[in-house]
Amino acid sequence: MKTLPTLGADAVIHLSRQGGVAAIHALTRPRSIEFAQCDIEQRSRICDVLQGCLPYAEQPSGRGDQRFYEIEVHYRTGEQDDRMVMKVPEDQAPGDLVHLWDKGEVL
Repeated sequence: MKTLPTLGADAVIHLSRQGGVAAIHALTRPRSIEFAQCDIEQRSRICDVLQGCLPYAEQPSGRGDQRFYEIEVHYRTGEQDDRMVMKVPEDQAPGDLVHLWDKGEVL
């Protein structure tokens, strides 16, 4: 199973909903969350949400008309930029992830 890297203040999370029979841009509603704009508590809660998504991200997603949440995590490792991509099937997505995507905040 993947592990979540250590995310510092330079991390950026991109969330979107993808897939389905009809690719309707309005339904993707991409959202970006910059850790530099979050306090330590918010960062910790976002990391908890991402950690909770890891088991679902291992499963195949986006088949047929299935929608999924795509999570791109951009971060730095030492002097190098890196990224991690997770795809979580919509029907298995934790409620906290859906809320983060919808509202841009954690509960």
